[in-house]
Amino acid sequence: MNKILTITVPSYNAESYLLETIPTMLSISNPEKLEIIIVNDGSKDNTLAVAQQLKENYPETIVIVDKENGGHGSTINSGIKIATGKYFKVVDADDWIESKNLSELIDYLEKCNDDEVISPFVKVYTDKNTEEIYSYKPTLNQKTYQYDDFLSEINELPKMHAICIKTEILQENNIQIDENCFYVDLEYNVFPMPYIKTISYFELPIYCYRLGSPTQSVSMSSYIKNIKMHEKVLFALIHFYNSYQNISDIQGKLLESLISGVIDTHANIFLSRSDVKSSKQEFIDFIYRIDEAFHKAREGRKIRLLRMSNFNLFYILSFYLKVRNSLF
Repeated sequence: MNKILTITVPSYNAESYLLETIPTMLSISNPEKLEIIIVNDGSKDNTLAVAQQLKENYPETIVIVDKENGGHGSTINSGIKIATGKYFKVVDADDWIESKNLSELIDYLEKCNDDEVISPFVKVYTDKNTEEIYSYKPTLNQKTYQYDDFLSEINELPKMHAICIKTEILQENNIQIDENCFYVDLEYNVFPMPYIKTISYFELPIYCYRLGSPTQSVSMSSYIKNIKMHEKVLFALIHFYNSYQNISDIQGKLLESLISGVIDTHANIFLSRSDVKSSKQEFIDFIYRIDEAFHKAREGRKIRLLRMSNFNLFYILSFYLKVRNSLF
């Protein structure tokens, strides 16, 4: 039977998660329509052995890619390359799926012909034991939207956790994500944009996104450690924006907003570092490079204040941010 959905599972040192995550994808009524690609990204634990155990039990569903470590982007690229499903989705190994809803999504995708399908996802804050549904539900009730019309409705670019995209769009247009780098989900969200013409909305949440761990790449300690990776992705997004010819007004607006938000995050990384003196000079150099590369930035309040003060407020804002982060 032809596969309807391919789920690629990037896995690095994920042995403690795979036996929790993969069963949520397999506990469905139509597993014969699903392909799961577990990409072992040079793990140093027993990730590969766990993946092989799962494949023995589900040989028609699970595919294993065993490769040298190349980072999150390399696992997505590997999955795209060999995917056979009509649609493609990425689910990180430490997250999981709403099984019942996945069954319905696969049936929906089987009949669907839109370039992209968006669904809600659940933010699970493990440190607070709380959950929040992140929804993109448009106000109009249409089966199919033109891409720009949908973006105008939701007024943001959908995140990786919400996206199912036609596999042929990724393969035929050679969509490649930066390797040996964190934060590349931003590239995955953005790089296919020129090729998406139609989109539809599936109303049930599929993806459960684990948050609240200090070891995650989106924690401030990880941002500080990997500031060069964050900067690399930021400038990749700027290069994409500057190279995207005939971009529509709404796509341009939302890309500008996204990039401006990443710039603000990067400013917070500089302000949060312990070596304030060197961080200040690096931040000034960064701002000058942004000014040369990206002329559409909607600067946040901190960056505006720093510019107005000729960057003399850097020390005060750095102290304030560190105190605030220690309290919340």
